[in-house]
Amino acid sequence: MSERIVADRVSARHVWVVEDERPAADLAVELCESSGATTSLFMAPLPYLAALREGRPPMTVVLDWRLEHQLSAALFLATRHRHPGLPIICWTGSAASTLPAMIRDDPLVLIVDKAGGTEPFERALGWALAARGEGRSA
Repeated sequence: MSERIVADRVSARHVWVVEDERPAADLAVELCESSGATTSLFMAPLPYLAALREGRPPMTVVLDWRLEHQLSAALFLATRHRHPGLPIICWTGSAASTLPAMIRDDPLVLIVDKAGGTEPFERALGWALAARGEGRSA
């Protein structure tokens, strides 16, 4: 297999992580990379929004629902507006029932409780990468 094909496959499994707490961000990146994905980490909303407007979208986004002093709802809406078919993993410490209906009812969102450990995150990541691999476009 040529290096170009290998590089394309690696970049095709790209995940954007939006998380403002360093330990959680490091864990998310580690879990994504151990699943064979490359990651871009955004610890603040503005760099994420700039990337969302500028480049090729990732295969999925891991979005912390409770960014400190920021509105995650705005990031979710911007992501959905720009890339309506993009799977989103909503990684949160909040109970799923407390999240807005736009999150709970979106078929391309999986809500993952941060307290649930690594297994639910890894399952959600596998689902999101498979969903994009099946040809859903952003």
